[in-house]
Amino acid sequence: MTICFFGNYIHDYPRMNVFRLGLAKNNVKVIECHTRKTGLAKYISLYKQHKAVKKDYDFLLVGMGAYTLTWFAKLISKKPVIFDAFVSVYITNVHDRQLAGPKSLKAKYFKFLDKLGCRFADRVLLDTQTQIDFFINNYKLARSKFIRVLVGSDDSIFFPNPKVNSDKEKFIVHWHGHIVPFHGVGIILKAAELLKDNKSIEFQIVTRFNSKYRKLRDQAEKLKLDNLKFHPETDYKGIAKFINQSDIVLGVFNDNLKSQVVVPNKIVEAAACKKPVITIKTKAGLEVFSEQSIEFIKPNDAEALAEAIAKLYKNESSRQDLANNAYQIFQSQLTPKVIVKNFIESLKSV
Repeated sequence: MTICFFGNYIHDYPRMNVFRLGLAKNNVKVIECHTRKTGLAKYISLYKQHKAVKKDYDFLLVGMGAYTLTWFAKLISKKPVIFDAFVSVYITNVHDRQLAGPKSLKAKYFKFLDKLGCRFADRVLLDTQTQIDFFINNYKLARSKFIRVLVGSDDSIFFPNPKVNSDKEKFIVHWHGHIVPFHGVGIILKAAELLKDNKSIEFQIVTRFNSKYRKLRDQAEKLKLDNLKFHPETDYKGIAKFINQSDIVLGVFNDNLKSQVVVPNKIVEAAACKKPVITIKTKAGLEVFSEQSIEFIKPNDAEALAEAIAKLYKNESSRQDLANNAYQIFQSQLTPKVIVKNFIESLKSV
């Protein structure tokens, strides 16, 4: 079997890396028609690349989130078109980033993009059944069109590495990611304030140093959070090192629609490194992880987060149990090889 990746996706985004690794481990050949050009140049580039390989593959996979390319892929390809929608444009821009009100014209445009991407695909990939249900219920699409492909992690980068955790003096509570609403980073700051009298606990936040970071840094300075350190955004190997140096990894804490329907990469990456995770309890999260593998708490609750951190700080056995159980789930369900094996099986019905 040969699959053609098609689109303007971010080449090294975790989702795409998981597909590449998993397909290789399942003996599936990958060819790519990829561009980062925009506008008309994007379509011209993809058309020329595809023309050279159009007879060389069995399935065309429109890469992560390229909602405006499925119609074009369907137009130029005679093979089944699979679209990795990954996450709703409407949910991301309206319910998370709040770029438009739910009833605004712009919100209707985002819904149109969701439907457009799915309309021309033979199959649509989403990471949770919860999000699939959202698409079915809101866009009147057939359930048979969707395939759940879980979020995975590159296990050649994210794996338990106790060697990097040997000389530290502090109990490290780690978070990494971009500062967007559903992550609820402000709640982490409030939890750090509640725990700042415990001089053994140190929070670390790894993020892009931009205007959102500067606002967060100023907030931390006002709260006099000497127990919190910011680190600049790094590559995936750097993130894996930060995770392995930590004692607890934090997930997401804001209660909006996006946090309810997705499983964030950071949670899976922590599970791959056999680290205990604290995050909010969601229907999507419970599709993959159990309450024995994740320390689930209420959303928007800094006190609950601080209490969970303090509890795990005092109880190494509980930390190990959570980490071991999450790691078992990762090994059985979330490695690239397993995720893509299940994906390939689902293609037999296309």
